[in-house]
Amino acid sequence: MFRIGKLFHLTQVVDDLERVDRWHDDVFAAERFYHGYEELAGRDASLVAISDVVLEPMTPARGEPLRNPSVRRFHERFGQHAHSIAWYVDDVHAISARLDDAGFRLFNLVGKQVKPPHKASAVWTHPRETSGQLEFAVYGDYLLDPRMKAGWSSDRWRRHPLGIEGASSIGIVVSDMTKAKRLYCDVLGGLLIHEERVPERKESAFVAVGDDTVVELALPLSTDGVEGRELAIYGEGINSLIFRTNDLERARAFLRAKQHREEADGPDTIMLDAEQAFGMRLGFTRRDLPNDPR
Repeated sequence: MFRIGKLFHLTQVVDDLERVDRWHDDVFAAERFYHGYEELAGRDASLVAISDVVLEPMTPARGEPLRNPSVRRFHERFGQHAHSIAWYVDDVHAISARLDDAGFRLFNLVGKQVKPPHKASAVWTHPRETSGQLEFAVYGDYLLDPRMKAGWSSDRWRRHPLGIEGASSIGIVVSDMTKAKRLYCDVLGGLLIHEERVPERKESAFVAVGDDTVVELALPLSTDGVEGRELAIYGEGINSLIFRTNDLERARAFLRAKQHREEADGPDTIMLDAEQAFGMRLGFTRRDLPNDPR
């Protein structure tokens, strides 16, 4: 049996990695613990910690031929956009077997399909099968992760003007709620904690996954809403990250001081659109999710 642990990282493909790095430094006071080129993945990327969340902005590597052109193909098709969710797991072979039994294809770092038993220390799903790509990596293989070190604290982000206390939820647009719940609840062992409906916009199911993650599975009810437009243009996939803040008005004022245009999304949440946040909607909320186990 496998156990899903902490969120490893949330990945987005961007046009200009250096520009995004500067933005993370300026707006979030991020802690960057990796910046480099990975030949096997065909990408340049950074890993930055913002409170308990690690983001991985990446851009296709330059040069030809690329050993793995998947990031380049994604960028050519979608431009800047959220790409994938990665979690640490204690047993990548056990979760591989579970996903394989459920009919999901798996791939290794260079994009080659693998089937259990295999020798890979991390596996990726096919994005069309799991409403966006998912990665599962062996816990402990990534010793640079500052959150794993003794003495790690995210207090500095609570004191930051954005008042970030951690992640509230990661948004995933789906076209089939039953299929999405089956993946996250039945296959991955997540806990359905809340369901709600926003009339003429979306039906949502919030699922707690692993140690510290809640995903919002959002089924559009209209083509006019944010999620409906996302599904029509990009298809199913990851589209948002919402942080929990301890002071929404202070966060709003700080974003405006940084020349950002936030929009209300309900009474307790503000969002930056994908254009401002490099392909992924980014929000801040004071909302308590019902039945949140964290």
